[in-house]
Amino acid sequence: MGVERENIRGKDVSNLIERIQEDRTLINMQLMENGQELLTLIDDIRSAKNGLLFAVDMSEDLKNSGSADFLALKFQFLDANKVPCEFIASSVEISDNRIWVMFPEVIYREQKREHFRIEAPLGARVSFRKGDATFRMNVSNISMGGLLVTIRVRATDANFLSVGERLQDTELVFSTQIVRIKDAVVAWAEGDVLAPSAHFGIQFTAIDEVERRLLKRVLYELQREFLARRAGTA
Repeated sequence: MGVERENIRGKDVSNLIERIQEDRTLINMQLMENGQELLTLIDDIRSAKNGLLFAVDMSEDLKNSGSADFLALKFQFLDANKVPCEFIASSVEISDNRIWVMFPEVIYREQKREHFRIEAPLGARVSFRKGDATFRMNVSNISMGGLLVTIRVRATDANFLSVGERLQDTELVFSTQIVRIKDAVVAWAEGDVLAPSAHFGIQFTAIDEVERRLLKRVLYELQREFLARRAGTA
């Protein structure tokens, strides 16, 4: 499974930088000119004529190097979900032992898409056929590789799906989209006696390319909405 990079742009860039400032996230800063690196923090954000700027502490080595105000810099950090992110930006001012850097146009975030899971929106459900009956269940979370459903059941019904069972005519239904899965299988099952409930992990084993692209668009949109909610802008 290859690692893909998600391009974060626009307001999402501002949200992410503001979040790592609030969380005091350690950032690795590298000078592109000579490869010098140091760990630092974003400790201030302000508006400028050409856009937003953020400030990071300047090390003594850099301070004594006689570098010009303009620096090409590479930043690397882990977001709140421990996913690697990076971007390249330029400094515009060095003052008061701080480097002021222009917000980047894009931040690149690594995602192993088959493993990245996101909470499904309210009303999202999966339907499939088992024998002559069609079942519809609410979806708890979803990724490019599969989904999780949790249902309340009687003890006698807890095993109505079994591991290894293949599901027919599987559809993911969102508020405005329907994604059809060519082939799916029950990858794991787990019961909760106290609830009582049953949890089923359903793996997508085959999906047409058109449907795969549609599912990816849906997940991208859900992720953007999730980040906006977390940043308090939605």
